[in-house]
Amino acid sequence: MHRYKRLKVPLSLKGGDQKVIHWAGIVTQLAESAEVEFMHMVEAPEIPQSAKEKYPWLLQPLDGMVQKQMEALVEENWNGHKDTRVNCTVEQHGNFTMSVLTKILNGDTDLVVVGREGFGGDLAVRLARKAPCSVMSIPPDCGEKLERISVPTDFSEYSKEAMDVGIAFGKAAGLSSIDSVHVYNTGKFPHRVTLPEEEINDMALLFAEEQHSQYLDSLDLRGLAVEPCNVFHPLISNGILRAIRDLDSDLVVTGCRGRDTVTSWLLGGNAEYLLKQAPIPVVAAKPKGTGQKLLEALLRE
Repeated sequence: MHRYKRLKVPLSLKGGDQKVIHWAGIVTQLAESAEVEFMHMVEAPEIPQSAKEKYPWLLQPLDGMVQKQMEALVEENWNGHKDTRVNCTVEQHGNFTMSVLTKILNGDTDLVVVGREGFGGDLAVRLARKAPCSVMSIPPDCGEKLERISVPTDFSEYSKEAMDVGIAFGKAAGLSSIDSVHVYNTGKFPHRVTLPEEEINDMALLFAEEQHSQYLDSLDLRGLAVEPCNVFHPLISNGILRAIRDLDSDLVVTGCRGRDTVTSWLLGGNAEYLLKQAPIPVVAAKPKGTGQKLLEALLRE
C-alpha cells in the first residue's frame, strides 16, 4: 500500500462528504500516506467590467468562508493516519474537471478519492479516464469496514494490475484472503443444436475454472490466499455486481484498459459501470503516470 502516498479528495460541500473523508482516512491508515489534500472548486463568476467598476466588492472572493466550512467538516470527520499531513484548499475554476486534473497532475498524486453523492458517478469516470493515477469512487450509504475485497478479472494484463492493488489492500488490512471474480457465459455457439444446454453450461464452467486456476498460478500473490469465484451471467457488469453482493464484499478493485499514450483514456465499460453503480467503494487501478503526457498536452492548450 505504499503506492498511495499522496491523495487528492474533491469535496462538494453538498452532501456525502463525510463518507468520502472517512474512506480517505482508511486509505491513509493502510498506506501510511504522507499527505492528503481536500479541495473544493468554486465556479469563477462572470462579472461585466462595468459592474466591477461600480461594485468592486463583487470581486471579493467567498473562498475564506468556504475554506472555514471545509476545514470544520474535515476536522469533524477525519480518521486518518496520525502522521498524514492534511491540507484544505479552495480554488476558483472555469472548467471543474480540468481544474481538478490540473491539481492532480501538479501534486504528483497517487490516488483520487471522489464521492458519488456530491458529484454523481460521471466525475469519477471522467477522472478515471484522464487522471495519471488510480481513482476511488465512494457511493452513498456504503459501509466503512474492510473485511472482504473483490477483484474482477478477465485474465488480462489490466486485471493483473488490479489484482496487485487488491492484494496490497488485503495485506495492509490484515486479511487472510481476497476474491478473484470472473464472469463467464456460453456466448453463441453453432453446436447448440447438437448439444444440450446443460452440457454446454458445464463445459463453459469447466473452461472458466481451468483458465482461472492457470491465471492465479501465474501471479505473485505475496502469501495472500486468492479465492476464485466463477459467475455465470450474460452481462459481465451485472454478473460482477451480483458476485460482490453474494460475497458481501466491502471494496472492489478493477483494472483500466489503457497503458500507453494512445489507449490511456480507454477505461472500459465494466469499470465505468462499477464506478457509477457499485454499492461499495470501487478503486479503478492504473499504473501511476498512465496517460500523463497526453493530459499535459491537453492542459497546455
